[in-house]
Amino acid sequence: MARTPVRMVGLGRQDRSDIASAVVEASLEIGADAQFIIDRSEIREFDQGMIDWRGMLESNHWLVLSSSCPLDGDSMKWAWGSSLTFAELEGCKTAMLIDMPEDSGRMDEVWGSVIERIRQIHLLFIDPEAMKALAELEGTEVELLLKEVRRRSFVPIVCSFDPKKGVAHVSHSLGHEIVEVKERMSLERWLAGFLCELPISGFGESGIVSAARSSPG
Repeated sequence: MARTPVRMVGLGRQDRSDIASAVVEASLEIGADAQFIIDRSEIREFDQGMIDWRGMLESNHWLVLSSSCPLDGDSMKWAWGSSLTFAELEGCKTAMLIDMPEDSGRMDEVWGSVIERIRQIHLLFIDPEAMKALAELEGTEVELLLKEVRRRSFVPIVCSFDPKKGVAHVSHSLGHEIVEVKERMSLERWLAGFLCELPISGFGESGIVSAARSSPG
């Protein structure tokens, strides 16, 4: 029997140049029922007040966001905040993807925006390229960053994936998992698979490990 596809929506740049958009596109490739909140366009500004947030987020498993998108202007900043609020109201889990902004000097601003909303986040993914900068902001070692962020924030799952080594690190309430992924894949492809498997395998320790190892599609 074919399983019901995991449903997700992503809020990313209109040119799809951000990590959240890449993950949503990878999710579509492996069979997810995924869509973008903002249509593709070359126009930078858009009217976020026209978005039907309840209609967009209801019955979805995940809302996928890039941490750096609020730097793109007031429209994106307001849409980013509104999506978190309505996702919480609709029971849609939020996956926040921490990436390095184009201006690396604004990393503290990016992280500050995430911290303000941390209680609304269910999964925090940290891009390997952002690990060092974030560790410096948090005053900890890179090797300890995931554990420390999870301990301080109480986000249920804090994770990262190194595509060069094929290794995923996942910190959760019951411990910390280091999972080797046999199939060679990109960062966004691994995260897409992880998000698609979690609602099926479950959020317990064994379910998390199973999802981190899996490669649907």
